[in-house]
Amino acid sequence: MKIWFDADNGPHVLIMSPLAREFRRRGHEVVFTARDRTKTCELLDLYGFDYQKVGGLYGSGMSGKVRGTLGRAWELARAMKGSGAKVSFGHGSRALPIASRLLGVPSVTMYDYEWVDARLFNWFCRGILLPDAITMARCSEAGISTTKAVLYPGFKEELYLGSGSLDNTIPGDLGLDPDGIHVLLRPPATTAHYHNPEAEVILDAILRRLAEEPRVQLVYLPRTPDQHDLPARAGVKRVIIPEKVYDGPSLVAAMDMVISGGGTMTREAAIFGVPSFSFFRGRSGMVDETLAQRGRLVMLPDADSVSSLMHVQKKQGAITRPDPAPLVKFICDAIESAAG
Repeated sequence: MKIWFDADNGPHVLIMSPLAREFRRRGHEVVFTARDRTKTCELLDLYGFDYQKVGGLYGSGMSGKVRGTLGRAWELARAMKGSGAKVSFGHGSRALPIASRLLGVPSVTMYDYEWVDARLFNWFCRGILLPDAITMARCSEAGISTTKAVLYPGFKEELYLGSGSLDNTIPGDLGLDPDGIHVLLRPPATTAHYHNPEAEVILDAILRRLAEEPRVQLVYLPRTPDQHDLPARAGVKRVIIPEKVYDGPSLVAAMDMVISGGGTMTREAAIFGVPSFSFFRGRSGMVDETLAQRGRLVMLPDADSVSSLMHVQKKQGAITRPDPAPLVKFICDAIESAAG
C-alpha cells in the first residue's frame, strides 16, 4: 500500500520519521510532499527522505492564507494524480485534505492544539488524531467532530524523542561553554493567526532577566528578521544564532533551559525533563495544561511572572527518554484503518 505524507511545517518531519520507518517495516511504500518553509525541506534532507516540493510561503493576512491553501491544494492534487496513494496523512496540513478529496484519497490529520478551526478537517478528513490529554468534551467545545476524533495515548513528541541517538556534537559545534548556563529561546510567531502581542512584552522581560546572569549562553532561534537583534538590545552578552539546521531533540537535550512563545520545543523539553518555560499567549490548550499540572512545564502568563517563576540555573540530572513503540503502533494502525 502506498501512503502519502505531507510535511507542511518543519516539526512535522520529526513526527513523520518514525511513522514512515514503521510503515516501511510493515511492507508499505511512503511518499512525501513538502511545503518549502520553516526548514521543512532541510529537515527532510537531514533525515534522508526523498520528497516532492509543492508550494511555499503564503501571502499575508487571512485572505493570503486562504488563497495559499487553495492554491497549494490544487498543486498537490496535480502532483499526486495517478500516484496510487491509498491514504494521506498530515499534521494539521490544510491543503492536504482538500487535495486528497479532489483525488478520492481518504485523509487522516493529527494535531494537538484544539483551538484551531476544525471545520475543514471535519469536512474532508476520515479521522482526526488528537492526544488523550484533550478530552472529548473539549473536542466538542472546540468544534472538533467527535465522530471523527480518535484519541491517542500520550503526547506526539513521544513518537520521536525516544527513538534514534542524540547528536552529542552540538554543544561543541555551537561553542557552548561547559560552565555556562545554556538557554534555548524561541520568540513568538508574530505572523500567526493566534499571536497575542502580550507575548512580546513577556519576551522583553525574559531577555532582561537573562541579561542579569553573566553565565547565560543564549542559543537564539529568531523566526523573522526583525527579531534578530532583540537579545542584544536587552543587554544579553553571549548570544548564538545557529547558522545551520540542527536536529531539534538533540538541541533541546543539550540545554539547561528551554523557553518559547510557541509549543513544540517547550513540550519536547518537558518530556525530556529539561526545565521548560512557555510564554505562549494564545488560548490555553489541554496539552500544555496537562504538562503544567504535572509540574513538567511552567507557564509565564505575564511579564511580572518572569522574575518569580523562571529560575536561571543549570539543569539537574540526566534527560529521560520515552518509549515510542506503543504510540507509533497506535498511529500507524489508525492510518491503515482509514485506508479501508
